[in-house]
Amino acid sequence: MATKMQIQTLKGPNDRSVVFGDLKPWKNTWLVHVKVLHAWKQYIQSVETMEFVLADETGQKIHATCKRTYIESKGRILTVGAWRYIRNFQITPAGGAYRTTDNTWKMVFNQNTVITRSNHVNDELYLNLTDFQSVLSRTLDEKFLIDVLGQVMDCADVENIQRTGGKQRKKLEFTLSDINDSRLPCCIWGNLAEKLHSAINQEAGMVTTLLRFAKLGRFRGELQISNAFDASQMIINPSIAEAEAFKELINDDDKTLTSFQSNEDSQEDSNKQRDQSEKRGQRDKWLLFPTKSIQEMITSTQVDRCLVRCTVYAIDMDWSWYYFGCKACNKRVIKTGTKVKKLNGKEITTHIWWCETCKDSVFEVSPRFWLHLMVSDDTGVSKIMILDKVANGIVAESPEKLLNGSWDEFLVRM
Repeated sequence: MATKMQIQTLKGPNDRSVVFGDLKPWKNTWLVHVKVLHAWKQYIQSVETMEFVLADETGQKIHATCKRTYIESKGRILTVGAWRYIRNFQITPAGGAYRTTDNTWKMVFNQNTVITRSNHVNDELYLNLTDFQSVLSRTLDEKFLIDVLGQVMDCADVENIQRTGGKQRKKLEFTLSDINDSRLPCCIWGNLAEKLHSAINQEAGMVTTLLRFAKLGRFRGELQISNAFDASQMIINPSIAEAEAFKELINDDDKTLTSFQSNEDSQEDSNKQRDQSEKRGQRDKWLLFPTKSIQEMITSTQVDRCLVRCTVYAIDMDWSWYYFGCKACNKRVIKTGTKVKKLNGKEITTHIWWCETCKDSVFEVSPRFWLHLMVSDDTGVSKIMILDKVANGIVAESPEKLLNGSWDEFLVRM
């Protein structure tokens, strides 16, 4: 339990706090006046610590860490959004794969650390927003986490990704756009994925998102913004001056996320609008890639992502044009058998499938597109394979409607 001395309100009369820029490792009796911007628990190799991002009155930030031994007595006093005085702590070099601040040093609490309350109050978030062009230039140091603010332009469904040990983790991909229409592909995981997806379904119009302490990364060579586990924060439709400019975009259909309606009478129209929004968002994401001709694509000697403008002149029907996927994980399944039961004089057939990803027999599957397209442009011809998400933007009907309940063609083709 915190002592009365640790949670007192006022400093001593002769004490003077310093700013983070004055901190040096040669003594451990410093006194600082800080605002708690973020706090989270971290587990590395079964070692539990509590991590903080703190700001001083000048807006400088520093990372602080508290060992498990002191979380109850010291860590719990550092409430997010509150100002505190902190005295007696160690200063050590900052490090790690992902750093929340660019400060050379970090604070480490010990048994002598004393945390006291402050009467100071303000609503300042001390943001350091990174402009999208700086991110797209790929010149930023990826070990530093960044703050980005943008409008959600397209958003996929939440996916459940299988992890080692059988656990699943939620994943959500979307695109952020700034007021200059620069686009950043994003992928967030865990609770943040559910939080954003739920907000999009509830909001009637534009959704702006502030990602704090976000990670710069790459997925298969593609630039991507993601969350660094619990070190990242997300604020949806933040009430800050920087977000006001996005309100001018509300009446622009091409820059407003389609809302989702629950009224059954308008469900069909809502689905069409959502499909159009998803297709438009997918096209927007493709524009991030360099344009190449078919000849340039064929002669390329390295794995790359590119945009090819071409004409589809045929579909190679020597291959199956669809496959069946597990409804739980969306991965391909293999049919292992059928069960036939009689119910009220009628035969009921149940198809049984094996999902290698789920490592289990499954009964709920759905057909997905698997198209092999013959394409051409002025430089040559090629064959391109596209799967369900992309094919839905080309084929007017869904695989379910085209198959009309038939399972036979899949078995023959495969």
